[in-house]
Amino acid sequence: MASKLRIAGVQPVAGKHALTVDWNNGKRHIVDLSDVLDQFPILSPLKDPERFSRVTVGEWGFDVTWGDDLELAASTLHRLALEQSGEVMPTWEFKQWMAKNNLSLSAAAVELGFTRRTITAYSSGAALIPKHVALACRGWEYEHR
Repeated sequence: MASKLRIAGVQPVAGKHALTVDWNNGKRHIVDLSDVLDQFPILSPLKDPERFSRVTVGEWGFDVTWGDDLELAASTLHRLALEQSGEVMPTWEFKQWMAKNNLSLSAAAVELGFTRRTITAYSSGAALIPKHVALACRGWEYEHR
């Protein structure tokens, strides 16, 4: 699904470093980019509210752009949208759960009932982590107190 997902429209959210993103599947998300702008120095020009407000949909809807090679891919925006809305578990949170509970990739796979390959994909960010996995992690912690 995500590979065919494209951006149909984008608008800046007034007074914030956030975007309202309309997708070609009819869904809409508000995506807060504050942390992204802090994390990636190349995007620091977008901290200027006037510059940030000049966002447009890139060619074919595969990204949003502000010109001068300042752009974010639709896949990145979609992942952020799903994480921020609670529809998927952020990769950093999953890795933190594993570290906090002293679980290796293999141990996490056994405890959650997945293959090591799936856990590797989740912990590397190669795959989105479904909400039910986040709930399973919380349940596991509750059971192991």
